Amino acid sequence: MERSLVTFWMVVCFTIWLLKRRPDSLITRAAFTWVGPRPLLGQSWATFQARWAMYSFGWLCQIALVFSALRVIASRAADVDSGPWFLGFSFALSLGAGVALLASLGFLFKAAKARYIGPNPIWNPPPDDHTAA
Repeated sequence: MERSLVTFWMVVCFTIWLLKRRPDSLITRAAFTWVGPRPLLGQSWATFQARWAMYSFGWLCQIALVFSALRVIASRAADVDSGPWFLGFSFALSLGAGVALLASLGFLFKAAKARYIGPNPIWNPPPDDHTAA
């Protein structure tokens, strides 16, 4: 058991090392691309978490729209809702909707906790010190 865990983490570390050595490859850019809102200068942690909640809620709305479109298609055509492609899409969309809902609620909880209980720091990035040396 421990041997397989060590092997797994060695493969993970080697893969990250290899990706960092080739920063311009398509796979590296896809793996290390920021997804979601970025913190704004002077923005509080609670506001940033609320923006993440809205981002997740946007995903939930998109998934609900696609799922609704699939249900309309299934209601118009016979035997579509029992097809394996429809069942696969329905399963994947329901999992995605669940994750998006949990993310929205989790980020809202984090925002409320930071605002009312604390800490609620303000984000100020460190200055770029390219002129030094």
